[in-house]
Amino acid sequence: MRPLGVTVLSFILLAIGSLSLITGVALISTKEESYPIFAEEYEKLLNQSFSNISITGEDLKTVYEMASYMAALYGIVYLLAGFGLFTLKEWGRILTVLIAGFNVVYSIFLVFIQPLIAVEIAINILVIWYLMKPEIREKFSRKITIEERILGDQNP
Repeated sequence: MRPLGVTVLSFILLAIGSLSLITGVALISTKEESYPIFAEEYEKLLNQSFSNISITGEDLKTVYEMASYMAALYGIVYLLAGFGLFTLKEWGRILTVLIAGFNVVYSIFLVFIQPLIAVEIAINILVIWYLMKPEIREKFSRKITIEERILGDQNP
């Protein structure tokens, strides 16, 4: 039987992955309409953050395309992790731990810009801790016997 925490975590990963994939595909497919808005907003951001940096139109297009494809790739990875967790596959657990670990490392750099990122760091560390607990790890590596398949899990 799948633990409730694993089920909740898998649905969260599936939701984030779906939204990210949809966003990436939408940005890729509506480049003509959305690129001018992106370019305007990105230039505003650069001017507010770094007053004397100028960026060329070609560089902006590269940033836009990279962001679009990365959003889609990010979505696919999260969907795979969510599916792997939901089906209790060991690779899904490992992929989720890797994602959470990457998010911790990335967030450490951002915590100096936005201190509330510390909450995200704590959540990701909690996810890693939960998925590394022996009783949770066992659910991913346990082999199901033919009796359990026919009769169901007799151990509550």
